[in-house]
Amino acid sequence: MSAAAIVARALAAPDDPMPASAGVDAQELIAAAIEHRVRAFLEAERTAIAVDCLRQIQTTSVLAALTGRGVRTLIFKGAALARQWYPAPHTRPHTDTDLLVPPADLPSVEEVFARLEFERQQETSGRLVSYQRHYGKRDRHGVFHAFDVHVKISNRHALADRVAFDELWRRRVPLPPLGPAAETVGASDALVLALVHRAGHHPGSRDLLWIYDLHLLAAALTPDEQTQFEDLVRARGLRLLARDGLQLARESFGGAAPDRFAQRLADGRGERDEVPVIAARSSETDLLRLDLQALATWRERGRLVREHLFPAPSYMRGKYGVESTLLLPALYAWRFVSGAPRWLRRR
Repeated sequence: MSAAAIVARALAAPDDPMPASAGVDAQELIAAAIEHRVRAFLEAERTAIAVDCLRQIQTTSVLAALTGRGVRTLIFKGAALARQWYPAPHTRPHTDTDLLVPPADLPSVEEVFARLEFERQQETSGRLVSYQRHYGKRDRHGVFHAFDVHVKISNRHALADRVAFDELWRRRVPLPPLGPAAETVGASDALVLALVHRAGHHPGSRDLLWIYDLHLLAAALTPDEQTQFEDLVRARGLRLLARDGLQLARESFGGAAPDRFAQRLADGRGERDEVPVIAARSSETDLLRLDLQALATWRERGRLVREHLFPAPSYMRGKYGVESTLLLPALYAWRFVSGAPRWLRRR
């Protein structure tokens, strides 16, 4: 096989094992890549693999530290899907690692990340405004490692409590590529969470990345897992949301599994307290309206609005780099005025 043919194969099927080079050495391969003007593609592939390896090492270390501190931790979403269902982890883009933990364990989580020299991101916090926090650090190679720690499956109040941590933990499965401490959700739960993620964080989105996750997961379910998935989405009011996502997967990528699910979920049997489907891209104001509708009392609704409009003074001082509390009224006013376009813009 010629050097050009080996380079072409590396581009067409980067995850396949390379054939014997038949006497073609590394310099010839590099020369062929330069001659055919595809060296940048191969370098991008190499860089992606290297970055993923560094992130895998860091994630393994974090999970081991959390487990050692007694924190029950589930890794889920992109970083977990990349290592379960994709041909190679670097082929599934993700910029952070999502972890789900019990709310009571947050002090221990904070302690572990501080000990590992991660910094917590400046962000709004409160009892209702967010169920997650972010940590990050840059390693000596210049790679940034970001961890997104959740205590509920979504920040959207209509979705946050549909599936609890404890039941996901009971159905957990190991994730060996990330070490003996790595636990993730089972396949049927992963599909539910992928649907919830798209609906809650990217409502109305038709981005193929999220839809391809659904396609892969739906095709991977065993008959028992298919039944478990269908029973769960019906019992938790997620039937319409699931049907919408799986119909998009069928339209985008075909496949018998999404088609079968979409047909079976067409009837309303078992429907109760159904989560509405957001078919179009929405503004932050639209999503806040849905959050307010999902909360049970006016007191909670008032608290959510207050947490959005008036985050903690410590957050305001950190965000704007000021020490004096005298400037806080002006900063809150500026936050409201400058943030209004973002709240009205559809995304």
